[in-house]
Amino acid sequence: MAWTHNDDLLCLQEDGQVLIYNVFGQFQRSFTMGKDCRDNKVMEFEVFIGQQGTGLVAMSGLFRFLLVNNVDDPKVRILADVPGLKTTPPSSWCVLPGSRTSKVLAANDNDVYLLDQGGHCSQQIPTGLTANPSSYISMAVSVDGKHVALYMNTGTIWIGSSDFQEKYCEFNTNDGRRPKQLLWCCDSITSNTRRLSDRDIAIVVYWPKTLLVVGPKKDWVRYSVEEDLNVPSGMASAVLSADMDGIRIVTVNRHDFLQHVPNAVEGIFKVGSMAPGALLNDAAKEYNHQSEKADEYLRMLLDNGQLPEAVEKCTLAAAAEFQPRIQKLLLSAASFGKSFVPSIKLTDLFVNTCQNLRILNAVRDFNIGIALTAAQLQHLTINCLIDRLVSRREFQLAFHICKYLKIPEDQGSSRILSHWACYKVQQSNVDDTSNARAIRDKLQSARGVSYADIAEKAVESGRKDLAIKLLEFEPRAAEQVRLLSKLGKHTLALEKAVMSGNTDLAYSAIARLRERTNLSEFLVAIRQQPIAYKLYLKSCREQNEQMLKDLHEQEDNFIELAHCHIHDSCSTFRPEDRVMSLHAALDSFSKARDDFGVKATEEQLQLLRDQTNFEQQTDHSFAELSMHDTIHELLITNQLKKAEQLRKQYKVNDKRWWWLRIQSLAEIGSFNELESFSKSKKSPIGYLPFIEMCMKYNAPGEVPKYISKVSQEKRVSALLKVGNVKAAADLAIQTRNLVDLDMTLKRCGVEHREIAEQVKGALMQLQRR
Repeated sequence: MAWTHNDDLLCLQEDGQVLIYNVFGQFQRSFTMGKDCRDNKVMEFEVFIGQQGTGLVAMSGLFRFLLVNNVDDPKVRILADVPGLKTTPPSSWCVLPGSRTSKVLAANDNDVYLLDQGGHCSQQIPTGLTANPSSYISMAVSVDGKHVALYMNTGTIWIGSSDFQEKYCEFNTNDGRRPKQLLWCCDSITSNTRRLSDRDIAIVVYWPKTLLVVGPKKDWVRYSVEEDLNVPSGMASAVLSADMDGIRIVTVNRHDFLQHVPNAVEGIFKVGSMAPGALLNDAAKEYNHQSEKADEYLRMLLDNGQLPEAVEKCTLAAAAEFQPRIQKLLLSAASFGKSFVPSIKLTDLFVNTCQNLRILNAVRDFNIGIALTAAQLQHLTINCLIDRLVSRREFQLAFHICKYLKIPEDQGSSRILSHWACYKVQQSNVDDTSNARAIRDKLQSARGVSYADIAEKAVESGRKDLAIKLLEFEPRAAEQVRLLSKLGKHTLALEKAVMSGNTDLAYSAIARLRERTNLSEFLVAIRQQPIAYKLYLKSCREQNEQMLKDLHEQEDNFIELAHCHIHDSCSTFRPEDRVMSLHAALDSFSKARDDFGVKATEEQLQLLRDQTNFEQQTDHSFAELSMHDTIHELLITNQLKKAEQLRKQYKVNDKRWWWLRIQSLAEIGSFNELESFSKSKKSPIGYLPFIEMCMKYNAPGEVPKYISKVSQEKRVSALLKVGNVKAAADLAIQTRNLVDLDMTLKRCGVEHREIAEQVKGALMQLQRR
């Protein structure tokens, strides 16, 4: 077992199956380490934290290493084999984390090899090694992957860089036993920001009852570890875990943290220290005691220009302390000194430290139990800490931290409330109505909360009624409809879709309702929604005409049924089908007592019969022609008597008849007959159409015959149609008609400049009047 960086519990079985649970023991997901582990079992494994997340390395029974760089995206990679291993496992091995992928350091007795996923295996020789070991029985790599320690069977430790090019020291422990654990106590942040010193790193060796800490300069210190009487002799009574700035020591009753004393803390509390932070701390104490020594300490700092540094050190020391009493003491000293140094930088540092300490003290409380240092919080970030609190269901503290730091609602308080609501719907001891009301009361002022997500979590918990109640508060209709359909509440989903006013959403809800129910239930449900029913009729009109007819017939809507038959008659090309559809339409109009529809349909049927007769008599096709086009076709084929017959039969008025006659005579080029027709009697549509048809069919020579017959008010327009701009301008000026003048001016081109000037002059005179 091991913990991931997300506080999930990782369990590796001997067959290579990896099971991951949350902190409450609820199963999350699983994956397997592959066939090699399944067939040959897992002998050893190591979980590590890399830049890609939590990784896992397992060693199978064939002494082969299998690597997963990130358990959240498990991709098993087989590393190169260790040379010389046949029947015995490696004497020791550890993981070397990398920026892109991790590697494994493995020792075969006194040979060390670096294995990677590309199948490469390179031997590593420790620089400056003076001991002559027969095997390396333990090894450890620092959290940042920069340092390595090799523990030999002689009890000597080689400490150096992870590329084996730099040796820090060799230290003889005089103990050849294999350590229970070998870890680095390393300040990763400090070592990344400045040059390595003996304060930055140390190697920690743990045997039962004993903890040995060795520095790179061979300085060492030994600690005793509390024993648990229930642990059998020879077994470890504590577990050590390396962190980025120290080592956690967990026993049955205690959780200790081993780290280097921070520089700021040492400078202040070291006996006899004259560091700026120590002087400022003493000055603050004397000031509280109303002693004049406070002024002496302050003057000493001011004269040396060390007061800003003293304020900074006291602030940093407060951040590094765990006890609130000492934190307050140091922050009080920093505040005292800050009042003499007006610095925005120091003010920001002080405010940020106060905020971080308030958060750290809250999460360190035993009720929460997250023991973080200030450096760990800085590395983890506030957002990750809030995520950890949410995963532990500490919603109240997470919510207050977001409010305290004024994090935007969508990233802070609203998100926390959403997680709280998702947890709330899983509680089965509260009835649905009370649960929905409690969630609504809590979330009604929160912005950006998705009730659909909360309802979906309720569905996963088997509480469908609660999900439906929560969806009433969801402002997004699309999410409402989607989830209601998922719950099988298709009628309610259709109702919500119609209320939204979104026709696309309504169509999709109708389609889902039709798919999930039989036809009778579907029709009963959709008729209860008038708007949805109209949309369905429109859909049938475009996609399923037979269904549309059936619906109209069921409702005795004979008018719409007749319209469907007429549409069918216009859509078919077979005359017999067209006649059949029109007879069906005639029958429907008769049932609806629509006299106009009956008469119009009868006339259309008669027209079809007449067209059939004409086709037989003239060998011309009259298919799909209207009455107007049929007469026109008869006229241009010199079937004047038949055209006259249709005119009388369908009571075509004189204006339409004259238009048809003028157009057909001009189209066939019978301009003499056209002139005779114009003289037969006074034209009911005037004589301008004669001019238009002559111009359309390229007979401008015929135009003068009709100009004089055009009425006075249309004569200017007629002259312009034939292109006689000058005559049109003269007539317009003579009649002083504003409309004619304006029309003439618009037709004047570049070649008509003089005419245009005359027209403009006439317009100006009329406008002055």
